[in-house]
Amino acid sequence: MNRYGLTQLEKLAIAVAVLAVLAILVPLYRQLVDIKRTADCLSNLKDIATAINLYQLDYTNTLPLAYYANPDGSPQTDTAGRPLSWVLCISSYMKRDLQRALKCPADPTGGSTVITHPRDSSKTLRLSYGFYAPLSAVRLEDLPNPGLSVLIADSLAGGQLGSLNPNPLVGGNDGFALTFDDAPFKPTADSKYVARLAVWRRREQNDWQPENLRSFHGKGVNVLHADGHVSTRAPSILILQRDAQGKLEPPWTLPEPRKESEQIAYDRTNRAGR
Repeated sequence: MNRYGLTQLEKLAIAVAVLAVLAILVPLYRQLVDIKRTADCLSNLKDIATAINLYQLDYTNTLPLAYYANPDGSPQTDTAGRPLSWVLCISSYMKRDLQRALKCPADPTGGSTVITHPRDSSKTLRLSYGFYAPLSAVRLEDLPNPGLSVLIADSLAGGQLGSLNPNPLVGGNDGFALTFDDAPFKPTADSKYVARLAVWRRREQNDWQPENLRSFHGKGVNVLHADGHVSTRAPSILILQRDAQGKLEPPWTLPEPRKESEQIAYDRTNRAGR
């Protein structure tokens, strides 16, 4: 008597083989998706860098405002109560669709900060990137190491996903500005972390240690440096580093304005070179 079909043992062997293949393909697929999203995010930051460069040409090599501030330093808001951020400064220089350029494709919140569209006040934009507040309206030559200084990075508003945000701004709609854990605008001698960076803990019961940190992308946080180049940095950049004198080290450096005599000499050199 002939038998048709697979035996139970054969079916089991096929099932095991399929599961083995899936165990290989699923992580590979996730890795490829992460690589694509990371590349798209870096492309966004390159577009932002181009817009900032054009802005600097019009404003004597000065970086944009992190946000428009009230006299007390708090962010100004529009009639809808949304922050007036750095996006307003560079929007006219952006060639790509603003929403595509300002939202990280790997951001699980879809852009945690909501701002009013600078070209159409009836619309809103979702923002995934924050501007390092101490570099607001700073002249590039006042930075000791522009190529090592983070200007803009992946951010999260309102402490979403468990990110650090002990000093909420604008009711928590505040991922547009990267500041510090114990100070809303400038670091203190006790500042330890960067607030609103898109970094959170893998296990909440553990401390903010490098091995316990994660971000949007598998390899870390995407950043735009003050000199215009982009890179992916380890999530541990959340933790501030200081030298022996207590001075902040890269990538979170502070501007060092030139002395008047140095500035006069610099200006003369620039004029002579034109």
